[in-house]
Amino acid sequence: MNRNPLLKFFVKEYRKKIAKQLFIEANGVVKRGLFEGMHLGKEIHWGKADVASKIFGFYESEIVEFIKDKHYESLVNLGAADGYYPIGMLMQKMIRHAYCFEENPLGAKYINANAKLNRLDDSISIYGRADSQFYKQLPEGIFGQNNLVLCDIEGGEFDLFTDEVIGAFSQSSFIIEIHDFKFDDGKKRRQKLIDAFKNFDIEMVKSKPKQWSNIDQITELGDNDRALVCSEGRRVLGEWLVAIPRKTDYGT
Repeated sequence: MNRNPLLKFFVKEYRKKIAKQLFIEANGVVKRGLFEGMHLGKEIHWGKADVASKIFGFYESEIVEFIKDKHYESLVNLGAADGYYPIGMLMQKMIRHAYCFEENPLGAKYINANAKLNRLDDSISIYGRADSQFYKQLPEGIFGQNNLVLCDIEGGEFDLFTDEVIGAFSQSSFIIEIHDFKFDDGKKRRQKLIDAFKNFDIEMVKSKPKQWSNIDQITELGDNDRALVCSEGRRVLGEWLVAIPRKTDYGT
């Protein structure tokens, strides 16, 4: 389908406008879902149009569905953006500590600010860009533990998850957002990444429709506005690789 760049721009800006209004009405506090009660900062580095779906608890519901009943020693978040998952999981005591990798200095600044806003800054460590050597920056004590490695680095996942990285987290679970559509050889890269987790049980999870029917603030919107609030603005259907170590107790 041909996309009109100007139309795409205005749709994106209108999504931001609706999201901002709902954010203001909620005073920046998550009202529903797994991270209910979390404060979201006004300064946003990534995903300004997604704040409404975060407020109402259906942002990336596929990830939330996987982690909602589990506990881990720590979260290693590669591409942590503004700290939505690290702060939310810490707040719900799903992890003891969060190690956040974010290459954009503004992102790192806002992770710290949001952690302080939720009084969790003592439980978060912030690093820069993650490459295939990122794990060497982490405390040695976390290896061999039941951790969650959560990755969204816009295509960098295909170069990052070497045998050494996967081996270092052999007792951990992984959730990796897949961006194969960005590459001419994307299918090949995708399969190579899947094959790398040979000692794990693999599931490929795709985006599902958002459940908004019992949320008054969403049902009161017009059809077009509601559709935009429930959209995550993706070019293609979102997809995640979920890898769980075999014969290991991962989470409870």
